[in-house]
Amino acid sequence: MSQIETTEGIVAETPSPAGSRRISFERLRERTDELELLISGLLAFALLTVPAHLFDAWAGNEIHVDGIFGYALQFAFTVAVGLCYSLGFAFVTHLAIRGYWVGLVGLKSSFPAGIQWDRLPLMGQVSRAFYRHLIGDLGVVIDRIDRTASTLFAMTILIALTIVWTGMLGLLLLVIAALVGMFFEDSEKASLICFGVLNVGFLGIGIGIYVLDKAVSRREARGRPTQGLQRVVRGLIRVFTTLVPQRLIAPVQFTLQSNLGSRGFMAVYFVVLIFALLIGGVQIINSVKFSLLNRYQVITTEAVDEGMLSAQYESMRGPNDVMLQFPMIPSDRISERQLRLFIPHRPRRDNPLARQACAALDQGRNEAKGTAAASAASACLARIWTVTLDGAPIRIADFVPMERRDLGMRGLVGYIDLSGKSPGRHDLRLIWNAGGGDRGMLRQREYLIPFWYGPEAN
Repeated sequence: MSQIETTEGIVAETPSPAGSRRISFERLRERTDELELLISGLLAFALLTVPAHLFDAWAGNEIHVDGIFGYALQFAFTVAVGLCYSLGFAFVTHLAIRGYWVGLVGLKSSFPAGIQWDRLPLMGQVSRAFYRHLIGDLGVVIDRIDRTASTLFAMTILIALTIVWTGMLGLLLLVIAALVGMFFEDSEKASLICFGVLNVGFLGIGIGIYVLDKAVSRREARGRPTQGLQRVVRGLIRVFTTLVPQRLIAPVQFTLQSNLGSRGFMAVYFVVLIFALLIGGVQIINSVKFSLLNRYQVITTEAVDEGMLSAQYESMRGPNDVMLQFPMIPSDRISERQLRLFIPHRPRRDNPLARQACAALDQGRNEAKGTAAASAASACLARIWTVTLDGAPIRIADFVPMERRDLGMRGLVGYIDLSGKSPGRHDLRLIWNAGGGDRGMLRQREYLIPFWYGPEAN
């Protein structure tokens, strides 16, 4: 509806012409800077605080899963962290640009004439000409900064939509792959193969649309019929738009792509997406490594592995050791004659090995009841682990299963008799999958836990 004034001064409403816009973009454009600042301000710093909570949630649950479920959990964490960091940094940058724009607008309102080039006595003729050409009119600069901020804001929203869709589609494909894997003996391998096939199929649809659409153009240029090929392309597009929310993504993407240049836009688009997906992986690596910036040339990682690690002593473990699920003892100084040793059970590593090493379990599954279940668990892990104290073997088949709510782990616990041991240093050495080689997830892993025994403290 629109309003007109009659000769009697009465304002009357007349029907709007068909196809007219409901929103006045010129009037709405005057408020977009405020809306952008409001949204960026609310989200910028909030998003940067979320990854720490996501990491705590992931680390607390990662140890409890294996196979395709472990990959799904890690994928969800990677996508969520990448989304938070990429959007957080983008919104902070947008706030900085908008803040600069606000400052320029304030200067323009205070000094309408802009830069008075003749009143810069310390600037010579050459410098004045160079900077005048570089900067231009202050109003033009304000418009350019305004356009940059709006473009960055729209690009950020587009990246957010793409990452969210990528995460949801990836999890959907993982669920489908897990369901398919249930029908095979090696479910994990079958699920991974199925997931790879589904991803290749999805990429094939996108590539097929591009290649066949180009083929239609070439055939039409040569005057050859293209009706059948066009139907194929339309069918692929329908499938693609079913999997990808193009009604939501395409308006932003195509507007930016057509106005900024296709090649430059796509380059920035994919670089940001790759960065967003990699940053979560970097955080995982950083949580396991002592430091990403490792310049230790004397006390190397190899030296520390034969020394002491805080994650192996319960009294020294801290928040940064949450991903280090190592065998552990109470402290580096032991005064009691019974040394408690806790060996964690890690499903992602132990379950595949149990299917090979524990013949008493059906496909590595402990389906026994009562005390038989505890005995079967101890017997199985005793085949996986080898424990020695000062070179003498320790029998761990007599260890008992334990649930450590304080550590968020399950495993075996046992007490090693230190009676008759001399005061001083003693070395507890554990080997997981002895003879398993030096490569792959099932490779042999060794853990040295030195401690100092002081019975005189009793």
